[in-house]
Amino acid sequence: MRGQVSPILSAYGNVDRDLIIPVYQRNYDWRIKQCEQLLVDLEHLILTDQPKHFFGALVGKPDDSFTWVVIDGQQRLTTVSLLMLAIVHTIRDSGEGDSGLARRIQRNYLLSGDSTDNPRFRLKPVKHDAEAYRRLYGPEDEFIETSNLTANYRYFMKRIPELEVTPQQLWGGIERLEVMILDLEAHDDAQRIFESLNSTGLALSEADKVRNFVLMGLPVHEQTVVYEDYWNRIEQNVEYDTTAFLRWYLTAKTTRIPTISAVYDEFKRYARDQGAVGRELLAPIREYADIYRQIRRADTASDAVNHRLQRYNILRAEVVLPFLLPTFSDWRHGRISEHDVVESLRIIESYLFRRWACSIPTHALNKIFATAYRELTRLKGDSDSFVDVLAYLLRRRTRTGTFPADAAFTEALRTRDFYKTKREWRNYLFECLENLNSRDSRDIVKRLEDGELSVEHIMPQTLTDSWRRDLGAEADVIHENWLHRLGNLTVTGYNSKYSNVSFKKKQSIENGFLDSPYRLNRELKTAEVWDLDAMEARTDRLVNDALKYWRYPETSFEPPAPQLPVETLGGDTNFTNRVIVAFEFNEVQGTVASWTEFAQVLMKELLRIDRERVLAFAQKFVEFHVGSEPNMGRKLTKIDNGFYWNLQTSTREKVLTLRRLFEYLDLDAEDVLVTLRPTESENASERQEEEAKSTYALLIKFKERLETRRGASEIDEEAQQILAEFTGEVMKFGIEDPMGVLGSTPMEFAGDPERVTAASEQELLALISGVVALDKVFPGSLWRQVANGNLVDWLGRLAEKS
Repeated sequence: MRGQVSPILSAYGNVDRDLIIPVYQRNYDWRIKQCEQLLVDLEHLILTDQPKHFFGALVGKPDDSFTWVVIDGQQRLTTVSLLMLAIVHTIRDSGEGDSGLARRIQRNYLLSGDSTDNPRFRLKPVKHDAEAYRRLYGPEDEFIETSNLTANYRYFMKRIPELEVTPQQLWGGIERLEVMILDLEAHDDAQRIFESLNSTGLALSEADKVRNFVLMGLPVHEQTVVYEDYWNRIEQNVEYDTTAFLRWYLTAKTTRIPTISAVYDEFKRYARDQGAVGRELLAPIREYADIYRQIRRADTASDAVNHRLQRYNILRAEVVLPFLLPTFSDWRHGRISEHDVVESLRIIESYLFRRWACSIPTHALNKIFATAYRELTRLKGDSDSFVDVLAYLLRRRTRTGTFPADAAFTEALRTRDFYKTKREWRNYLFECLENLNSRDSRDIVKRLEDGELSVEHIMPQTLTDSWRRDLGAEADVIHENWLHRLGNLTVTGYNSKYSNVSFKKKQSIENGFLDSPYRLNRELKTAEVWDLDAMEARTDRLVNDALKYWRYPETSFEPPAPQLPVETLGGDTNFTNRVIVAFEFNEVQGTVASWTEFAQVLMKELLRIDRERVLAFAQKFVEFHVGSEPNMGRKLTKIDNGFYWNLQTSTREKVLTLRRLFEYLDLDAEDVLVTLRPTESENASERQEEEAKSTYALLIKFKERLETRRGASEIDEEAQQILAEFTGEVMKFGIEDPMGVLGSTPMEFAGDPERVTAASEQELLALISGVVALDKVFPGSLWRQVANGNLVDWLGRLAEKS
């Protein structure tokens, strides 16, 4: 085997060389995600004027002088071929640029020979891919839309005109892509090498990849400094669970929650957005790693904070870290007080425990705490309490995000099975009920884990005759209802072989209730009998203690403008009679005019993630059509080429279909956040569907989201995204001369209330367009019209007239 690093184009060899994918290889399966990464890398390579970019390895074996059999690397070669073809077609379709370049790319790297009637393709894909690839060179109506090759080619065709570089520059980037080309020799066993390349081994962790990404581009002396002073300290602080820590760090910084396997890709995206390298990139990560260590070890400068952290750590609730990390950073830098941190931990502890006690599923917590810090800092004014805003944010959650109030919490405490449950939560329960807020505490959790104590039933799991006498005629009913309830459970140090003995015996044995030092067993020392009345009385006392310890937070905070409720797509809410305003999923977020628009945009994102499996799902249900354009009799909406969906259905049916699809794709519908209007009303979603057909629906749909920023002092990141989206929609209306329509500057027109009140649709549209145009010259102009409420008022008037 011979190998060297060379430009990827050298793999295509001379003009007559064919690249053969052998039949034992799988079909082409790179998705849009990988294509997107290639474009990002190429664009970065060009804009930063880097000499080259390494693109992995290719392994092949010459079959003869004109044929190279690809053993490994078909995904890269096929993707680059698709990109080259898209560049050729983009140049030709636009009629701009170097037509000679398009011919050279096609002749030297895509086709063999000059025949256009029966072209020979340089790349010979495997199996069904070959036909899909061949058709990309012909009429568009003959494309195989179910193929990944077609989807990725279409993605390149769409994205190339949107890049900051020209097709000619993009080609220059491809010329600077380098790969390690390994040429097998006659004596090499191609099949054994293929098996070896694709066998399971000890792969690099996501943290390993991040470390290499950060360090490899630095000078050698700088690598050593950055490794020792930054990376090594990060790993020590997080006890080498670095991938998991980086996942929570990225969530805290971006409000997106990457999967463990996507941490490296998300980190690269984060690093590009930061525009930082080396120590500058790792400095904030090192700070958060130090905070992470303090949280995990309950080792801060405050005894009060440490006391709260010790309780919090029993729960192992890492899901809260995206909120805690920046919160503790604020405390470290003097932006909030020790009291703020203590009370925040108390509120979070209450929120988590009340939800657990009430058996509320936990999956919504990921998104809640991923976005909580961003929401809090957006809403908090200079005079507002950090804790008050946090309490407001958690109290306003509904359904899967709800903060159970006292009534629901009390009912759960009285009736829930607290024995057959997760050990750490049960241990935490008795730790807190024993010690409450006392500093004179007993380490219940440690003694339970060490086996010095055990959680025991006072009334035993098996009733003896003496127990039946104590319980009376309703013994079996009482036993069935009360066995695992809080009032009948405690911690003891006596031998479990005494579990079924009489109550009097349990009191008097060694380490029995009479000798118990624990507050949990207060009633058990003095009770003459353990019957229904005794269990109810003890329950009353424990419930009262629980309500004091896990308090429902009070808050006086009111946001400057009404806030919109946010729910997840998961759960059992069918959203009937609800009006959707916006949604967020992964990196996709947007304002929508209807549930239909939401369904279309979300389905397009799912196609981007896993087109093959989405199409497989669609073929199982009659509401979809996969393939060529359906007949006119079916009322189907085109979602993408070769994919159609019947969206003339109820909101409930759309939501249920999406939930089924998420389950099929092994995705969590809880990751989809849906922003709604605050109130429900009969047939609201149907009315919204009609309103979405109005002339200015593309603009009016922003009204509710912009209303939440009325009175805001500073623009936040989410508001910037909303305005960028809004600006794009305004541009579609093409008002080229707003001042000509208004007869004055936009600001002069806006300053005259009578003219605004009497404005026509065209004048309102010109006013909005004029402010958007002004914002490009004087940044902040559009935001000021949002903050003072003018833009929302203009949109309201436009809605009335349309």
